[in-house]
Amino acid sequence: MKKLKKIESLSDQAFDLLREAILNGVLEPGKLYSATEIGEWIGASRTPVREAAQQLAAIGLVRVERNKGIRILPTSLQELIESFQIRLMLEVPLIRKVALDRTKEDLQTIIDAYDNFAVAAQKDDAAETLKADKEYHSALLQAAHIERALVIIENTRNAVLLTGPSTIPYSRTCMEAFLDHKPIHEAILNQDADLAESEMKRHIINTANMLITQEAKKRDDWIDPNLLSQFSWIHK
Repeated sequence: MKKLKKIESLSDQAFDLLREAILNGVLEPGKLYSATEIGEWIGASRTPVREAAQQLAAIGLVRVERNKGIRILPTSLQELIESFQIRLMLEVPLIRKVALDRTKEDLQTIIDAYDNFAVAAQKDDAAETLKADKEYHSALLQAAHIERALVIIENTRNAVLLTGPSTIPYSRTCMEAFLDHKPIHEAILNQDADLAESEMKRHIINTANMLITQEAKKRDDWIDPNLLSQFSWIHK
């Protein structure tokens, strides 16, 4: 595991390193770790580790168990569904705002991110495509200029990452993932707010359906839910 650098807040650095370790599977879901153990890994005392753990607990990645340690929380089916519900509630109206009201600089950033996404997909590199996918969504959302919404969406994406594998390459290819974004991108370029809104909703529900169906096959405690009933009440 990476070591802390003696710059900035040690607790903030510890938060970033532990969050990365959780999302990358270095720290195992369900396992209990002591603050001392984690501190030895990243080169910090127990105080910044405990402060970082409180931040991680606030976004649902860990549970701090008094006099025991820090437990990495696995994602439940309901938590995963709720993460996609939150994305629908926020990303759909935000994309409408972006279609109607974006700067030239915003649009160029979106186009650059889309072009990078295309290059990654053409290489058929899953890791690079996933990174480009996230960066494209970030470019879209940053163009809305509502910072609090960005933080909430970023935290909900953590729940998706904690399920384990993404839909790429298990349920769709790199190019299929890229092409699923094409109608959204074209609607943004054409400033068609209605189409951008409907295509973002379609894209999020499609991704949710793929990922939940994929993961349900591997988890005995996950049932196959009627996803449409879970999402149909949002932005009808």
